[in-house]
Amino acid sequence: MTTTPEGTAQAVIYDCGAQPVSQPDTYILLCGDGGQVLTGLTWSNWGRPTAAATGQMWQNNCQPNCAAGTSIPYAATVTVAGLTGGSYTTMHIVAPKAPSSTTDFTLGSDGPALVQNN
Repeated sequence: MTTTPEGTAQAVIYDCGAQPVSQPDTYILLCGDGGQVLTGLTWSNWGRPTAAATGQMWQNNCQPNCAAGTSIPYAATVTVAGLTGGSYTTMHIVAPKAPSSTTDFTLGSDGPALVQNN
């Protein structure tokens, strides 16, 4: 967890263990199998209505199957929004070279939930 600069609201997102985290540098997206993970996140505007980060999205290629697959890194931009009651409620990921170039999640108190891959 990163310390929040003075004058910036303390906002959180919840991880797969239902723990609040602020400005995470690593964040698991698919809680069931960990097949999609964000790493190396550098955040801007945390605590404001919309915050953004750049980093890597690691995604299991499921070749020959998901259990035996390899995680592949893709450059990604992450946006969190919907700041309500001190926590962000949505996440939008753009990773142009990934198999799904955009991915959306809802962020609840029990962690992320996949909404859509495009």
